[in-house]
Amino acid sequence: MTTHFWLTHTRPSQHAHAPENRIYVRQYGQGRAILLAVHGFGRSGARMERLGLHLGQQFTTLAPDLPYHGKTEWYDDRYTPEDFTLILQQLLNRYHDRPVYLLGHSLGGRYLSSCLAGLTHPDLRDVALVAPDGAGGRYTNWIDTLPTVLVRPLARISERPRAILRLSNWLSKRGIINRYSAEYLKYNLNDRPFRRRIAGTLRSILKFPPRAEEFEAALRRHNIKCTVFVGDKDPLLHHDRLVSMYTPLPSVHLHHYTGSHWLPERLLADYYRDSLVTAVP
Repeated sequence: MTTHFWLTHTRPSQHAHAPENRIYVRQYGQGRAILLAVHGFGRSGARMERLGLHLGQQFTTLAPDLPYHGKTEWYDDRYTPEDFTLILQQLLNRYHDRPVYLLGHSLGGRYLSSCLAGLTHPDLRDVALVAPDGAGGRYTNWIDTLPTVLVRPLARISERPRAILRLSNWLSKRGIINRYSAEYLKYNLNDRPFRRRIAGTLRSILKFPPRAEEFEAALRRHNIKCTVFVGDKDPLLHHDRLVSMYTPLPSVHLHHYTGSHWLPERLLADYYRDSLVTAVP
């Protein structure tokens, strides 16, 4: 079963006259357990389709499109952890009587890590992060090192293709971003929705800083574990930094597999089926 629905982002009363931000949520399968799956940058909830269909008998997979991605209608020029936590909480509130598993891929992993502490649910069972950004990811590691005061002008520049191409070439030549990232920008910057996506993400991403100790505390409060899946051929991760961030955390297990940055659907399908089996009393 494949369907979709919309979530409306609740605005503060002083901005009640502004257009409503709406989140487009794709739904796959009809199983009792809920899998809330958040995609990475440049993708949409459709990235979770094959996994959702693999698990359709056991899980109902909910895959929201991030702001500026897919069919989501996000009119503000940025979003905050509070905004995204409210979105996730709206989904959790729909299924308060069912077991919930959380999955974040790449940028989605970064966002889930930051928002976990603010989520509530009576039967939250597991968090899985695949190639999570924020632990030295090659896309945004250079952004995390910038002073906050520089991010706003950088976001404005990103809306002007020629300026950002010059900037990306300059950063690439100095080894601040890799050549893959520079070519990725060159290929996509002629697309107006992409320019808005990267500008809005730049304005928002530093509000979701990676904080290992706070993530561990959130896992303990929920009494759950986290598995971090890392492909051994992933060119977009600083593997040493990722290992050094997650290995000291008692509630986190690193799972290395043969693969790149793409979502390993079959591996994850087996993981979630096994999780259901071990959860049976």
